[in-house]
Amino acid sequence: MRFRIPAKAIKRLPILITGVIAWGFQTWLLHRWYGFELSLSTWDALISVNWVMLSCAVMELIITRYTPQTGKYQFVAGLALMLVVLQYWIALPALEYLGKGNEAYLPFLSQTVPVRSAVGFLLIGAAGVLLLFYNRSFELESSLHQQSTTESMAKEAELQKLQLQLQPHFLFNSLNSINALILVQPPKAREMVQQLSDFLRATLKRADEQWITLAQEADYLRLYLSIERVRFGHRLEVQMNLDEQIQLWLIPPLLLQPLVENAIKFGLYGTTDKVVINLHTQREGDSLLIEISNPFDEDMQPSEGSGFGLSGLKRRLYLLYSRNDLLTTRIEENKFIVRLILPEKYD
Repeated sequence: MRFRIPAKAIKRLPILITGVIAWGFQTWLLHRWYGFELSLSTWDALISVNWVMLSCAVMELIITRYTPQTGKYQFVAGLALMLVVLQYWIALPALEYLGKGNEAYLPFLSQTVPVRSAVGFLLIGAAGVLLLFYNRSFELESSLHQQSTTESMAKEAELQKLQLQLQPHFLFNSLNSINALILVQPPKAREMVQQLSDFLRATLKRADEQWITLAQEADYLRLYLSIERVRFGHRLEVQMNLDEQIQLWLIPPLLLQPLVENAIKFGLYGTTDKVVINLHTQREGDSLLIEISNPFDEDMQPSEGSGFGLSGLKRRLYLLYSRNDLLTTRIEENKFIVRLILPEKYD
């Protein structure tokens, strides 16, 4: 079994080293400078230094368990003064007893009491002030950590809410189509039910995943399109041009499906002709470019929902990347084009 030094002991090691140095310096000063006996000098330094260190430990114990909301520095000064009085009451008689019979030491001790008390007060008070600053910084760090955790939980909850909002309209439309096919084309209705089941199973499987590869998202999109082709038949054609070199690019799940769903909804609205939707991906520097285009006739668009349902997706992208410029749209030569740029995601 390996021996491990406790973390608290490691934190107090500099204090112990400082105490040893102070003890050695005071011993040398009394013995060499003032000429007192080595044993007397050693005991004087030991009692004085240990009392200051003990007082600092008592100060830490009290401040850790109780600190007033107001008048903190006055509280520390009062504690330091009380500990200095105790030093005068307890440590001074011990030093007088040790120096009994030494005619030079006792007068020296009496003369240095004010200096010893002042130095002790300053050291103990400084330790108390440092403890106040340390506790304050620890409270601020804990508060910031708690705030960061709360914001992260709120962000995750909003992301989950936005992700759950992606499917209802598609699901309702699919169920309506199945209902219409049951009487006229039962085999197609059964086929659509099976495809819808596979699609929903894949959706639930990825509900807890925050990042998937472009290849996985493309497979998910093909499941979705197989259902839509049952609904729209020959009217729907989706041309997917996916660069094989970026198949492992990490993107948020369920990102392409709502974009293609909007393209299908507004591209096929008001027309019975065949509609071609193009999806193109390529790498641009350190980013992934995705473009989806569909035919667009401004006079044939529904009166509601003309925003193409992209606001929720923009919000989701902002929560994931902290940027508002990743999703843009434009109309060009009777085509509605969605341009999506995704920065590279590193594991």
